[in-house]
Amino acid sequence: MASVPSMQTVDNRREKRLHVAVPVKIFLDQQGTESENCCTFEISMVGARLMRFQGAKQVGQIVWLQRHNKRAKYKVVWIGEPGSRQENQVGVEIMEPNNLIWENELRMRILQS
Repeated sequence: MASVPSMQTVDNRREKRLHVAVPVKIFLDQQGTESENCCTFEISMVGARLMRFQGAKQVGQIVWLQRHNKRAKYKVVWIGEPGSRQENQVGVEIMEPNNLIWENELRMRILQS
């Protein structure tokens, strides 16, 4: 499993992030009906940090996040190291930038953060 970037790296990112817990469903198969309920730790326009996503097996894994009735393709970019402060956290990056699942209110809050 890949480890999380140092906190300095995380804090110096260029994209705006919103620390908010919103429920999402995660699908391991695009057409699948089996999902895992999960919650975000933070979101941005290009990705999210998820809490307690048990289905994340390796960096590079493709998953689909769904918020309400919108579903988009994401790639796992890091998995928190067991025993670290980021244990049970997973970072995902959107692979369909024009298919954002966050509703307009959340998008506006990200841009204002």
